[in-house]
Amino acid sequence: MHKILLVEDEKILRDAYSILLGANGGYSVDTASNGKEALELCKDNTYDLVLLDLMMPVLDGMGFLKEAKLSVNSPKTRIVVMSNLSGGNEVKEALSLGAHRHAVKSDLGPADVMDIVNKELSSAD
Repeated sequence: MHKILLVEDEKILRDAYSILLGANGGYSVDTASNGKEALELCKDNTYDLVLLDLMMPVLDGMGFLKEAKLSVNSPKTRIVVMSNLSGGNEVKEALSLGAHRHAVKSDLGPADVMDIVNKELSSAD
């Protein structure tokens, strides 16, 4: 079973994505409300996929990417930035720090999220 880390500060989205991924995809999902919580989870767990928001309190997604170095510790871990930031330097920087894909959250329905997750996990196998 694939293991996913969902890092999202908006509780309603965190809960909705978690239910969607668990019920529809049969995935094991851990959640964090900010980058700091996510880093703690990464110390004790290995993830196949990280779904990462960029704009969060305490430690944002960019800070998480800089500190996690998942591509070094877990080279098979795929990282998808799901943020409403749709362009500019943030997206380029996230991709340069190890993210594999960027998606605009407000453009995604449940089927879109599942499609992205399934494609990224297929790439990791």
